[in-house]
Amino acid sequence: MIASEELKKGFTTGSCAAAGVKAGLEAIFYNNYKKEIELQSLNSHTINLEILSLKKMSNSVRVAVKKYSGDDPDVTNNIEICVRVKFIPHEIENEIGSKELKKGFLDSNIFITGGRGVGVTTKAGLQTPIGKFAINPGPLQMIRGVISDFKNSYDGDIDLEKGYFIIKIFVPQGIKKSKLTLNEKLGVIGGISILGSTGIVKPMSEESLKSSLYTELKVIRESSNRDWVIFSFGNYGERFCESLGIGKEMVVVISNYIGFMLESAVKLGFKKVVLVGHIGKAIKIAGGIFHTHSKVADARLEIMGANAFLYNESSETVKKILHSNTVDEASKYIENREFFNYISEKVSKKSHEHIHNNLKCETLIFDFTGEVLGHSKEFYTLINEILNN
Repeated sequence: MIASEELKKGFTTGSCAAAGVKAGLEAIFYNNYKKEIELQSLNSHTINLEILSLKKMSNSVRVAVKKYSGDDPDVTNNIEICVRVKFIPHEIENEIGSKELKKGFLDSNIFITGGRGVGVTTKAGLQTPIGKFAINPGPLQMIRGVISDFKNSYDGDIDLEKGYFIIKIFVPQGIKKSKLTLNEKLGVIGGISILGSTGIVKPMSEESLKSSLYTELKVIRESSNRDWVIFSFGNYGERFCESLGIGKEMVVVISNYIGFMLESAVKLGFKKVVLVGHIGKAIKIAGGIFHTHSKVADARLEIMGANAFLYNESSETVKKILHSNTVDEASKYIENREFFNYISEKVSKKSHEHIHNNLKCETLIFDFTGEVLGHSKEFYTLINEILNN
């Protein structure tokens, strides 16, 4: 994707935590106190993060990393994301109580947990289970990767496999900042979430981003003979396309601007559009909403419930949908899974109507785990046509 040169990118809270872990390991095992950490993001970009402070204690290190959001209007910009890094040469049960073990994430000999200012998940449908700290899969992956790389390169005398790495993330301003988010409504209580699907925050200034997206689309059209384009709602859709053998250069990540980008595709002469994305945005399109930011319009559960009723789901299922916390949770209650093909068809139909049937549109939708939920009738026919040309 062609990024706007005028807008600065930032780092996610997950990247900050991973950088803190890397700095902490260097201090514990090598007495190396770094002021800046180089990190690989989950989409393979090299990023550099500032270490605000590092304090070594008897058997652990406390690291604070400055959260930088670039030009994105993020409430967490400039706050401290802190980690306490510890290595223990004995069983973890001797160090951590059962209650804390249940709230954290234990994988092999790495235990990642939260502290003050990190919220706890209390409702279904989020990316972390109920009762766990709201540390999403992306940050967990980054932190485990940092520790794995460190273990592979370590040349000291300590056997790092005979013991446990204990990582505690805490955010001093987390409770205060969480009040400025939708966390409590979504079911994250007591602080912010530790987020990041790639590790990088892309700026979301609307006019600049739309201009950048249009430029990207125009470049694709003018630099190739393609009369088709693939629109992904976000990073997960882009990754799914890669799993089909579709390179990043063939995908435009369009964020919330579905209507604008469909109109732009018609204006630039495209004839076919493939829509790939999460059910949360797709369900809005099925209801005729073409700017999917929650501040503009949000009736996801109502649209899903109404369509479930039309698809002859039981009244009990419809009630469960309407009382769900998220669309991902609601999706689990659907009894006839063909419903999601029905929704995909409706997304395509509404898209056709939006641009007065001036191009062909096919749709595929999935949940946040990456599992395909449904697709329109001609989706794979169009994909095969694209891949074979």
